[in-house]
Amino acid sequence: MRLSILWVGKTRDRRLGDLVDGYLQRIRRYCRLEIIEVREAARDAGGGTRERVRREGERILEALRPGELRVALDEGGREMTSVEFAAFLGRALEGSPSGVSLILGGPYGLSEAVLQGSRHRWSLTRMTLTHEMARLVALDQVYRAFTILRGERYHH
Repeated sequence: MRLSILWVGKTRDRRLGDLVDGYLQRIRRYCRLEIIEVREAARDAGGGTRERVRREGERILEALRPGELRVALDEGGREMTSVEFAAFLGRALEGSPSGVSLILGGPYGLSEAVLQGSRHRWSLTRMTLTHEMARLVALDQVYRAFTILRGERYHH
């Protein structure tokens, strides 16, 4: 089972970075995990927010592997309980020999091209999270999904 998690930019908050690293270590017990960081578009490059998201989208699409099942994290995506997400992730990993790629955007989200190129859209919550906090919440849910699938005690 191969899982890629792609996100835009580095985790700047060191406290969150330590928590992210902890979850990455935990998740690696269950699958082959790869983290792909795509460089954020420069704020001063001109064109405004839409252009910035478009440039980041191009970088994301270049970084994705062909054949992976793409799941975009998007506020308009499907909300799931942790148990529902575990079942979804389990089916996705089993049904995709090339692996699964979870895609998290930068501060302004994902481009339309990335959203259209994704087979699924997943929403963590209807509330707004910083993109760094969304990484942490997504990683917790991925780890929780593996523990649910294995019948381990983390979930309850």
